[in-house]
Amino acid sequence: MKKNIKWIILGLIIYFSIVTVDYLRAQNDQAPIFAIQSVTYKDGGTKVYLGLGYKVIRYHVIDGRQDTDFGTWFIIYKSQK
Repeated sequence: MKKNIKWIILGLIIYFSIVTVDYLRAQNDQAPIFAIQSVTYKDGGTKVYLGLGYKVIRYHVIDGRQDTDFGTWFIIYKSQK
């Protein structure tokens, strides 16, 4: 029983570390490390990355948004703020 709890705690620590690294990179307008690129829009190069329970959208809209959004898988692409 104690071994199982240790593995669960270790898994949670690793998971939250991964999410935190990608969140901090998104805050600094950098591409995530642990998320996989899933879509590239033809609006100037906006890219969507999917991680384990989260999504990162790096906007690169011509004459539009040039920032990064971080959220759950349910956040949607919005070309305007």
